[in-house]
Amino acid sequence: MFERGGVGIRPLEERDLEAARALRADPRVWMQLGDISMISPETQQRWFRGLAADGSRRYYALFTPEIDFAGIARMDEIDLVNRSVRIGGDVRPDLQGRGLGRAMLELLVEYAFDHLNAHRVWLLVLETNERARSLYRSLGMVEEGRQREAIYRAGTWVDYVSMSLLRTERERPGAP
Repeated sequence: MFERGGVGIRPLEERDLEAARALRADPRVWMQLGDISMISPETQQRWFRGLAADGSRRYYALFTPEIDFAGIARMDEIDLVNRSVRIGGDVRPDLQGRGLGRAMLELLVEYAFDHLNAHRVWLLVLETNERARSLYRSLGMVEEGRQREAIYRAGTWVDYVSMSLLRTERERPGAP
């Protein structure tokens, strides 16, 4: 468990799987993701069992003192040689707008830099998700590239935007 200011992340547990699947099945969530596959309970179970054998992916439940499962946080593409980690997560739509997404990302950044000794954290975001892109910019992340027209959503091709934060950028005075 890792927490700051009343918001925390803990390892995803089997008891979280149905809540995680429901979150992933919500169109307000999957419309912002690269993979829009529908997930059955059996598929979710196979995925969960596979996590234990894969050191390059870690999934966490986001929680508060009042809410046991507020969302899901992830670190994947963990590259220990190049000290690079992709981060991301999803907050339950009914809890959005309360600062939980910011808190979750701050926890992931802190954990990656201070405990995994990462040099770089990065993520991919749809160009149309301006709310998320604004949050990432406010955390000091910079756009580093685009996968042009990589994602097809609602009859339109959109770019996948790559953003990152380097350890040296985080350590600057005034950085989050």
